[in-house]
Amino acid sequence: MQLSCAVTVSTELSLSNGEVRMGRIVKREELIKTGIEALDLLGKPGDTLTYVFYDIQVDRVRARVGNICKDYGLERIQFSGFIGYLSKNRREELAVKLRDTLGESNGKILIQPVCEKDFRLYREFISYEEAGAEAADE
Repeated sequence: MQLSCAVTVSTELSLSNGEVRMGRIVKREELIKTGIEALDLLGKPGDTLTYVFYDIQVDRVRARVGNICKDYGLERIQFSGFIGYLSKNRREELAVKLRDTLGESNGKILIQPVCEKDFRLYREFISYEEAGAEAADE
């Protein structure tokens, strides 16, 4: 028996102009995404796609870093990873805030700008199975 399952991909994105984009429903067949069109990201001319990843031991500091990334309009793509468009000045400002937030806590923060050409090689694979679907497949 083949099930048609769907998953909500979390794409809630708060933009600097106050607009909020909500998640969308993705069919199982659509769970392999490619290229920049796979993400609902908005950038201004001159902005660079930027990844932010972090590994921080202290829960409170880790939560603050995540909130700062959201405040800068970045979209969460992993538990401790964000992506979004930032200008050079906003990226530097973010770096200073994140460095100050990390302070003396054990941890590491990576801020990596990526050019559009390289990002077009982006691939995302999602594996999702609804609860109880295994029993229905048998």
